[in-house]
Amino acid sequence: MTQTTGPSSLLSVSTEQLRLFTKIAVLYHEEGLSQGEISERLKLSQARVSRYLKNAVDLGIVRTSIVQPAGIYVGLEKALEEKYRLREVVVVDVMDGASLGMRLGSSAATYLETTIDANEYIGISSWSTTLLHTVEAMRSRPRKIANEVIQLIGGVGSPQAQIQATRLVSHLAELTSAKPYYMGCPGLVANQQIREAFTGDPAVAASIDAWDRLTTLLVGIGTFPASPLWQASGNALNRAEEGELSRAGAVGEICLRFFDINGHPMKPAIEDRVISIDADAMMSVPRRIGVAGGMRKLDAIRGAVTGGWINVLITDADVARQLLEPPQL
Repeated sequence: MTQTTGPSSLLSVSTEQLRLFTKIAVLYHEEGLSQGEISERLKLSQARVSRYLKNAVDLGIVRTSIVQPAGIYVGLEKALEEKYRLREVVVVDVMDGASLGMRLGSSAATYLETTIDANEYIGISSWSTTLLHTVEAMRSRPRKIANEVIQLIGGVGSPQAQIQATRLVSHLAELTSAKPYYMGCPGLVANQQIREAFTGDPAVAASIDAWDRLTTLLVGIGTFPASPLWQASGNALNRAEEGELSRAGAVGEICLRFFDINGHPMKPAIEDRVISIDADAMMSVPRRIGVAGGMRKLDAIRGAVTGGWINVLITDADVARQLLEPPQL
């Protein structure tokens, strides 16, 4: 909203000046004439027309208002950016019967298409239906728009999980004309010795080395306890590990790196069995995009933004409103 100088300023301006300011404002804002056309019609210099238009704004003759369309939440996005010191927030509305995952994926795809440049090194997590929707919603481009697409965590557990992880990486790399780096290993193995064997493989080691080049992360945000989808993936937390995380107050994870409601990272026993980018490496990446929504994930999303795990959030309006409220204890 444009600030005005108030009624007292009008008293110092003659009636003729007010008439001229108002006439120029009507010609410009309502009739659509250019400043040059107004200059010619009223026999005034273009510089004077420009100055008088500014005078009309300063005196409150012209007032600007913005009407946000339904389903657009710029004010809510700005409030979240300020509260959590985020680079950007995109809030989506679920409309026309579309699933939440599809709406989040569509918005994330648009955001990526408009912000990725040719020097990007993109890391992507696997086993996320929302990220799959994101990649499937992206349009292919005739030119190169990224350098590398790098898998951040092995396919977790089941063969189906590995297939989805490979699909995510390969499709995003194809869309961006980037070189893909895969993690040809599980994300969660039986013990530390097996983990060391996998990470010693040259192909897996090359992907791990590529994490040092990352400029952008694209990740989902998982809950704790895990969703049925995650459990069906072959997730193999044992009871001791689940109990340790529960007692420590875990609410969510990114790439199987767990955190509490305040975003504090944890170092549970499961760390010895995980093959994924670690918390410190994640948080050193300049842009960290988290795509997640639904009230079931509220605590996990809150922890992720509070702890700085992500600095770009794409979520739904219900979650966004709740993030502005104190957490329920």
